[in-house]
Amino acid sequence: MKATLLLVTCVLLSAVLAFSDRFENDSPDKTFVLAAAAGGMLEVKLGELAMKKAVSAKCKDFGKMMITDHTKVNDELKAMAAKKQVTIPAALSPAKQQKFDSLAAQSGEKFDLLYMNMMIASHEETIGLFQNESNEGKDPDFKKWADSKIPALKHHLEMAKALWPANSAGSTVK
Repeated sequence: MKATLLLVTCVLLSAVLAFSDRFENDSPDKTFVLAAAAGGMLEVKLGELAMKKAVSAKCKDFGKMMITDHTKVNDELKAMAAKKQVTIPAALSPAKQQKFDSLAAQSGEKFDLLYMNMMIASHEETIGLFQNESNEGKDPDFKKWADSKIPALKHHLEMAKALWPANSAGSTVK
């Protein structure tokens, strides 16, 4: 009898633990995870593209930094998502792929300018996404994680803005 009771208790405890880290199917936290993963994947792929196609050494360096920094963040996010049983897509969404393809079609200084413009827009969007999760998220792990990434995202944004010739049409990336 004691063995049966112990077995039932272990099974129930295992079930509770297995489901305690799951997200609800349509939770705002899951939406954050999927959006952050999609954005991070695009940042890495665009960084790889910049390493190949950028004219400016600073633009290439920025691309390299995006690969390094966002790969690390993406890996952290994948590990956390796996614990919550959220599957992150392995490929870009059609909308993100279209952004990648539109930049891949460019070359020379135009590529550099469009890449840096994309980085500014992307980081502004990502900062908003992470701030929203930090402030409004329900999952304490993702709230804390999102909050910890905001300073680096803001740093990336400031660096991108420093390379973007905001008020000088036709000039190259600094």
